[in-house]
Amino acid sequence: MVSYDRVILYFDGASRNNPRGPAGCGWVLYEMNSHGADSSYIAKGSEYLGRYVSNNQAEYQGLLKGLQYIYNEDIQCDAVHIRGDSQIVIRQLEGLYQVRSSNIRPYYDEVKEMLEKIDCNTHRFLHVPRWKNAIADSLANQAISE
Repeated sequence: MVSYDRVILYFDGASRNNPRGPAGCGWVLYEMNSHGADSSYIAKGSEYLGRYVSNNQAEYQGLLKGLQYIYNEDIQCDAVHIRGDSQIVIRQLEGLYQVRSSNIRPYYDEVKEMLEKIDCNTHRFLHVPRWKNAIADSLANQAISE
């Protein structure tokens, strides 16, 4: 078990020719410093998702893969700060937007379940500009290209 005060999880998804794919996702995890910024790098990951995956499905899978890493590695933290450049995903998770698509609902539900499973006291969501999410974006696109 590894314990942190606060961690930041950036996530992204990409689908070329949305929604026909190919698609990929990526995530990167950092320790958060006392000023709320990225500090020590912890881990990153990416995955090719195949074809007929929408961009929003890929976004959710990027977040889900990062949360699964936190769970599988038994990472404990006081707070996980989840940051992504998909406004719709962030707003849905904040409860500001409804999840109307039957293609998205299973991903949303799985993310919510994983947030309950991980050993972090709180979680916060933040929509960030694309440039702030560049590493996760690059990982998602690399997963498609490999």
